[in-house]
Amino acid sequence: MNVSGKTRNAMMALFAASAVLGVVSLALLFVSMSVGGKIWARGEASAQSYALADGLRQTSDDLTRMARLYAATGDERYRQWFQHILDIRNGVAPRPMAYQGIYWDFVVAGETPPGEDGPPLSLDDLMEQAKLDPQVVLLLKQSEANSNTLAELEADAMAAASSGNLEQARSILNGAEYHQRKLDIMRPINDALIATYTGTAADLGGYYVRWQAVTYALVAALAVSILLGIAGAVVAFRSQRSDGGNGNG
Repeated sequence: MNVSGKTRNAMMALFAASAVLGVVSLALLFVSMSVGGKIWARGEASAQSYALADGLRQTSDDLTRMARLYAATGDERYRQWFQHILDIRNGVAPRPMAYQGIYWDFVVAGETPPGEDGPPLSLDDLMEQAKLDPQVVLLLKQSEANSNTLAELEADAMAAASSGNLEQARSILNGAEYHQRKLDIMRPINDALIATYTGTAADLGGYYVRWQAVTYALVAALAVSILLGIAGAVVAFRSQRSDGGNGNG
């Protein structure tokens, strides 16, 4: 076999290997993008889980605030706002678009809260949209049920205040039973936050290991591709020199 034939075979082999590596690199790139998408989606789900858990906690605190303000002042607005908070959470009243931010502080201060009202969305609707982990959903449902039970006690306190029995109202809203029921609301929320953190950390850890492995493989494929390119350039250069030498002889 002459030199030109050997050169052609070598260059064809290098071209074939380079083409294979190009396909492999493209496949690895798609896998890396897929893993990156899963990392983003898991982070987004975690953020929504935290937001809903914190929103439920804030709703419970807002109900407590309105009940105590009514018992202290007898101002009917606080009783109306108490019911409105429940209606929003139950999907009966429109849900404000900016409800996850600061809302009732503006209302109590006599200012217009930011944003506009959106469609009615219950906590169940929000959890379904967010596609939360089943364990987190159960914990938040338990917390909401406990909050509804406490809301009945708060309604009793406001009824006592409305009839002029302020001492009874204050006793209900600040007694040991009230604080225990409040803890019964917060404990599942705390467990939901821990479950979210633990699940997210585990999932992201697994995704990171996969992404790291794919990245290393992609870098290796690109490195070999560069080496093949250098080898092809050397083969072509030597072939040119050889042809030039034969021509001059």
